[in-house]
Amino acid sequence: MNTAETLRNFIVSELHWDGAKNQLAPEYPLIENHVVDSLGLFMLVSFVEEQFGVEVGDEELIPENFGTIGAITALIERKRAVG
Repeated sequence: MNTAETLRNFIVSELHWDGAKNQLAPEYPLIENHVVDSLGLFMLVSFVEEQFGVEVGDEELIPENFGTIGAITALIERKRAVG
């Protein structure tokens, strides 16, 4: 399973997304469409850190990094490349 699919599965199962799973395309706006709220963001960051072995700094908690599955995937890949 790739990073985007892992994130998509987490959103469906843990953040209780009730839409169609395939609607969660890489560029689907998660925050704008109320898929992720402040509590969901906290849960998502914890999941990303545990699942992918990266540390997300407070300064990285911005919509540009967590607004879409594609953005989260890119953040993870950047952090893995450095770490």
